[in-house]
Amino acid sequence: MDMGEMGKNLAGRLWDWAGEGWTEAVLHVSATDRWRSFDAWTDAPDPEHPSSLMDRLHGIIPRDAPLAVYEVVLRADGTYRFASSSEVSTLSPARLVIDPAVRCPNHPVPGMPRPAAAEPTGQPTDPGVLREVGALVTEFADRYTAITGHAPEWEPGRTEEEIAAAEARIRARLPEDLRALYRLVGRDTPESGLLGYYAHDSLEELVERYCDGPPGSYGGVAEERPLDDADVVFDAAPPGRIKRLLRNDWWVTFGGNHSGEMIAVDLDPAEHGRHGQVLEVGDILGVPRYLAGSVTAMLTEIVTELRANRVTHQEGDPRLDVAAAFHQYPYREHRHILHGVADLNLAAIVTDLEQPDLVQAFYLNDGNHIDLAVLESLTSLREIGVHRTDTVTPTVSNLPELESLTMDAATVDLAPLTGHPTLWDLKLANLTHPVELDVLATLPRLTRLCIAGLDVPDIEDLGRLSALRVVTVDATQLDRLLSSGCPLPKLAAVRINGRVLLREAVEFRRNLTGTRVQLGETAGTLPAPAPDNERQDGR
Repeated sequence: MDMGEMGKNLAGRLWDWAGEGWTEAVLHVSATDRWRSFDAWTDAPDPEHPSSLMDRLHGIIPRDAPLAVYEVVLRADGTYRFASSSEVSTLSPARLVIDPAVRCPNHPVPGMPRPAAAEPTGQPTDPGVLREVGALVTEFADRYTAITGHAPEWEPGRTEEEIAAAEARIRARLPEDLRALYRLVGRDTPESGLLGYYAHDSLEELVERYCDGPPGSYGGVAEERPLDDADVVFDAAPPGRIKRLLRNDWWVTFGGNHSGEMIAVDLDPAEHGRHGQVLEVGDILGVPRYLAGSVTAMLTEIVTELRANRVTHQEGDPRLDVAAAFHQYPYREHRHILHGVADLNLAAIVTDLEQPDLVQAFYLNDGNHIDLAVLESLTSLREIGVHRTDTVTPTVSNLPELESLTMDAATVDLAPLTGHPTLWDLKLANLTHPVELDVLATLPRLTRLCIAGLDVPDIEDLGRLSALRVVTVDATQLDRLLSSGCPLPKLAAVRINGRVLLREAVEFRRNLTGTRVQLGETAGTLPAPAPDNERQDGR
């Protein structure tokens, strides 16, 4: 790919978009392994919105282009500078990932130890389990045939050798009842209802999904996000059965309902869970949803409902619609959002919550004076967000699970946060007074901090925050911090809010890491546009 030609094409599209009345226009494009994102601006008094540039950029950066950030700085005389770097993750805002192996709490990296119960043994499927599952599958098939007039069109069962080969690929032994199901039914192609709303896929699909990206992430509860934007991970219901993790190497997806929800066997359960329990996972859920203690339990529920004739079937539909209990297992509502808090009786609202122990995140918007002590009865809270508020007093000492706190307010008294044992994520915004870092130095788990745009007189004191790994600042703050010469915490990522040019971002990275940073640059001049009358005449 000709980088000079790509830069020229991008500059041309930027020129077409920029309109009139400007002297400088800038385009940023970030190309990652998952998406292309962009931002653009000019110094015109009334610039066009960047979204109108989207169609003009289509196809200019090919899919095989290096994963990097690209920048065009264009002058009104047609001269431009095109630059790229693979060592800056994004621009607008600039993200500098220094140690990509570092994760926020409960966001494990691949390579988790294999549980002992998942150790491959080379032994055939347990005969007792095979008989039990076989009896359930046979009874389902008989009742299915009686209701529909034909046998279920399942793919043939798989051999022990085929199952062992699949296990060798994923480096784990499947639960005995899932092995037994594969021995009897290779795949529920028509989605017969054998597992209710779900159907198991082939062994080949199981392996392909497990090996597609980090193990245990296919159809996962959430896409892994950058360090500066990673979410708090909430507890799944019922508590204590599923480990509180964004993903787990040992969640093995084996089917789904082809509507976005996948099912997985859990080979690494929490203290009160069970090896082989079945989870529903999918991006729309936020956390895994517990379905059943095992594949056998799911089969048993389905057959029990068939025996009681609690089933419906529509002519021509290959699936039996069975009202199994695991379909109704409740989702846990994690978040509670209140707008216009200044006009509400917040204490009464909190008191009247029907299931306060289920609330793990509370967001308060548009308030006057808020003392977070009003939330202290919600002992499961892990995240609090306060936005567009005059004054906040963060009395959270009686919230032992709190991990994330956002305070967007004119005035915040940080003293009540002193020594909080679990808070690892703190975002401060729009404060109208100086921010002292003394209190923050007492937070033993403070991993991520946002102070961009604030007055932080002693910003060099960030070096005292020993647990800090991710910081969001503005360019002026970062320049002051680096110029201070004071020791910095062992940062894994830095986010620079505001518009930062690529040369600046590269220089910041050089200063943070003390190493060379790749920056490719070319320059050029766009041909002068044709006079208006020639363009109108098509000449």
